[in-house]
Amino acid sequence: MPDKEQYHSGLDLKSLALNFASALLFVLPLAMYFYPEFIQKEIAVVVMSFVVAVLVPPMGWMRPHPYSDMPGNLPYPRKKD
Repeated sequence: MPDKEQYHSGLDLKSLALNFASALLFVLPLAMYFYPEFIQKEIAVVVMSFVVAVLVPPMGWMRPHPYSDMPGNLPYPRKKD
């Protein structure tokens, strides 16, 4: 029987950081509408969340996936149970 491929669940740190930053971006218009006195701080939080998401390894804007042609964009291997 052939070896099973390692399943990539998308729950690596880079994917989670990008998902969180994107969620903040979608919530930003609501926050700006309901709390207009904090607009600069709200925008700063969204920008910083994207900066953190880009800096999380592997560095860059691309989400790691197992079928990437670039070796630096592969997800980290999971621990075997």
